[in-house]
Amino acid sequence: MKTRFVVGEAFSSLGRNVTMTIAMIITTAISLALLASGILVTELTNRTKDMYLDRVEVQIELSEEISASDAACTSPGCAEIVDKLEQESGVESVTYRNRQQNFDHFVAMFKDTDPALVQNATPESLPAVVMVRLSDPTDVSPLDVVRDLPQVDHVTDQKEDVGNTARNLDAVRNATFLIAAVQALAAVFLIANMVQIAAFSRRKEVEIMRMVGASRWFTQAPFVLEAVIASLVGGLLAVGALFAGKATVVDPALEGLYKAQLIAPVTSGDIAVVAPIVILIGMVFAGLVAQITLRFYSKN
Repeated sequence: MKTRFVVGEAFSSLGRNVTMTIAMIITTAISLALLASGILVTELTNRTKDMYLDRVEVQIELSEEISASDAACTSPGCAEIVDKLEQESGVESVTYRNRQQNFDHFVAMFKDTDPALVQNATPESLPAVVMVRLSDPTDVSPLDVVRDLPQVDHVTDQKEDVGNTARNLDAVRNATFLIAAVQALAAVFLIANMVQIAAFSRRKEVEIMRMVGASRWFTQAPFVLEAVIASLVGGLLAVGALFAGKATVVDPALEGLYKAQLIAPVTSGDIAVVAPIVILIGMVFAGLVAQITLRFYSKN
């Protein structure tokens, strides 16, 4: 009977303060959608980092002497580089690409994006290279053993490019969480406002109930439940918006990047995993804000 009364009072109060309830639901929905987006962007960031790091290879450009005459890395200078690198613990693989192979690779990469560049290039304009895959592409110390060898012209380790990519992805994630925090602050004030208005409109009823022996928990429970229900509705709207936004905006906009493997995709399964977490966070958050507000507002 008590539970039925509490639930009934909560729904009744939601109906009496329709405008405030709608405002709180919308604000909560936006806050939770942004929070979920931040979590999803974090996962996307981690996957994209792993994807980029998995593809990163260090390119060691060899001297003209080796490039012009060594087709299979049989010369002493080339063999020295490969032997030294293979002895390093941070090196996963070492591959030699002669001048013609490097030119063929160059043509395959740029023939569609920059045909003029390909037309002006010749095999002689590119060096032979040693391609190195590192266990940790951000740690290029295993390359130190060959950097100063006379047969090495240049080492392109891509450490700076990898670092910039990671920082850009982290910045997007941090911006999403920052906006979510601002929206959460707005939700706090709206929840507190709604609870105060509801409590004020029923202050006489609450006073009578306290006079006849009702506990503080019993008189405050409907207001807390009211905030929790509104947050639940907002959370469901947020999850629905995430699924709809993924299908209608995100996937069409990023389809080309997904196919080119320039960015890791966000799947419906990712949203399904995040959804109950953000809904639960929203409900607990709303309940705590309502309880704290009542503690300050109500003296009985």
